[in-house]
Amino acid sequence: MPNTMSRVSRLSRVTACGAAGVLLAAVVTGCGSNDGDGDGDGGSGGKDAARTKDKNPRQSPTQVVRTTNEKTSDAGSARVEVATTVSAKGESETVRGEGVMDFKGGESRMTLGQAGERLEQRVVDQALYQKPPKGDNSLPQGKTWMKVDLERLRASGGTTDSRISDPADSFAYSKFPSDQEVQEVGEERVRGVRTTHYRAAVDIDKLTKGNAEQKKQMREQVGDTLPMDLWIDDKGVLRRHQLTMSIQKPAEGETSGPAKAEVKIAMDFSDFGTEVNVEAPAASDTADVTTKLIEQDRQKA
Repeated sequence: MPNTMSRVSRLSRVTACGAAGVLLAAVVTGCGSNDGDGDGDGGSGGKDAARTKDKNPRQSPTQVVRTTNEKTSDAGSARVEVATTVSAKGESETVRGEGVMDFKGGESRMTLGQAGERLEQRVVDQALYQKPPKGDNSLPQGKTWMKVDLERLRASGGTTDSRISDPADSFAYSKFPSDQEVQEVGEERVRGVRTTHYRAAVDIDKLTKGNAEQKKQMREQVGDTLPMDLWIDDKGVLRRHQLTMSIQKPAEGETSGPAKAEVKIAMDFSDFGTEVNVEAPAASDTADVTTKLIEQDRQKA
């Protein structure tokens, strides 16, 4: 059992870096509207009553889900809390994180932690920076941050390392619900705010935007659709987002990990319109790994 637990732990760390950091902002599928109620966590009866007036009762569940991305992205920024749980062979590990995201400019700052280990991630000016946990020897001596040029990475057209992802890309998930009927689960409160819980799915074909290799890889790992739950308030603003998936392959770089793992990524959004100040690490502390990632991807292809 210890070996299995160790593999699950390694898998959860990789998933947290890629899924939480990546899906995180992305899945952030539009974070909240700055509706003048501060962080939205109070959710007093009066505020909820005011929101009800803005709700359009004529919208179908599908329409609500399809429009939440645009409505929530107007908030500009938000504070985010994420929990990524990976389960395999009866064992599970949870990685928790928090940070802030600017949905307009694409900047973000996240800290992810598990079992005393912390990974920091920043996105500034289309560059992603990650600071591995202490004891990680993957960087050259004297370097504490790795840098990835996201524009170069995207231009290469590859699938790239699963641990590297720009949170801003996660916004796309809410834009691509499948044509399946959206289910309205019911009313629930998220951090004191009244919301309606919807259940939908992400369309893998639409999400991958014609990238045949990426589509093939995602279908092999998660299937044709990706289950998605959204908690949307009375103004159409996203308050919670959750993805559930079954990963069919071991994590990147793993050769003996679990063949299948269940992954659940839940994100809560609050403090819409919060100030986001993110600075790039000093150049002397960073190692640019963009070329290495592109070459690795070409070798895999």
